[in-house]
Amino acid sequence: MTVRNVERRTVAGLHTTIWPGTGQAVVGLPGLSSTAAVWAPVAESLPDANFVGPDLRGRGGSQHLAGTAGLRTHARDVAALLDELDLQGVVVVGHSMGAYLAPVVAQEAPKRVARLVLIDGGIPPAFPWVMRPAVVRMMFRRQLSSANHDWPDVESFARKGKFDRMVASQPELRPVLLEMLRGELTGPDDKLRPRIDVDHAVADAADVFFGPDLGAALDALTVPAAVFLAENQKWEGQKPFISDRAVAPWLERQPLLSVRRLPGNHVTVLFAPEIREAIAA
Repeated sequence: MTVRNVERRTVAGLHTTIWPGTGQAVVGLPGLSSTAAVWAPVAESLPDANFVGPDLRGRGGSQHLAGTAGLRTHARDVAALLDELDLQGVVVVGHSMGAYLAPVVAQEAPKRVARLVLIDGGIPPAFPWVMRPAVVRMMFRRQLSSANHDWPDVESFARKGKFDRMVASQPELRPVLLEMLRGELTGPDDKLRPRIDVDHAVADAADVFFGPDLGAALDALTVPAAVFLAENQKWEGQKPFISDRAVAPWLERQPLLSVRRLPGNHVTVLFAPEIREAIAA
């Protein structure tokens, strides 16, 4: 990887990391509990891209921002960022919740977004009938709250998340993931803790899966959306988060969607060369 210059500043109210470049404008939307730091390896692998990574409302440097949760609010925030930076022909790439947010951003900023790259998200999963909104909120609150404290070091946090099991088949990714985690956890006081408003994130999770905006935005797509789904959810042998059964009706319903399944899991799929190629295409 190259070592790129990095700028950090507030854009449209959002703490934003920018890897300046003279090439393609790319905006990276992180997952539910992530920050722009998750995009560092991708931005480094695309040395000419003008890569912009906002910390979404309630995360990272934007953790203090109050306001309504949900995809529509985040999409309006990102659309305002695109306007303030006057970005044109943008490739919006999203991972996890960011992949569900990207189609709503395209709806909010149709004149600025050229295409979407959606990584292990974007298509609603086929939940069992017991997965009601209250259950989803309880699950995400338990998961996020259990990690929401100071950590002595990145290794401790990685053990909690079973990152070694995630990278068992790709051990070369371990140091890259640890550095990415360090960027996500390190706050302005240099303490290591998840930088997240848990209440806001829990409300976001419920809105992603049960709110009205995702399905409407997918139906309203006017730009191509390349979807890349991991073969496994967290580690080898697990079923994927988004099944082929969940994908099939959307492929019939929306001709602008293309779907490809890649080796790896929800985290390691970020490093697949196909992702970089799709962004740079």
